[in-house]
Amino acid sequence: MEVELIPERELKKDSRLYIKGIRIMKTVKLDYKTGKHISFTVEGEEKHSVMYFGEKTEDKRWQCDCKWYTLQNRVCSHIIAVNIAIKDNAISL
Repeated sequence: MEVELIPERELKKDSRLYIKGIRIMKTVKLDYKTGKHISFTVEGEEKHSVMYFGEKTEDKRWQCDCKWYTLQNRVCSHIIAVNIAIKDNAISL
């Protein structure tokens, strides 16, 4: 399965979330992978699960179990960290 990363134009590189994503991107680990989704763990102040769902619509492909994502329903620093780690080849899929 091919992972669609969040487009660069949607990542606000001067935002607090992006800066935190850079800081925690080294903690990203591949948890498991199936034909339809991929699970990652990310450790910031707490450990979180980030999921990528290949079969869902574009706005629901990336999901996280953190409070920010749950309440805001928007990209969080954990999702950004996974995207940066994949883009920089810090983790292999």
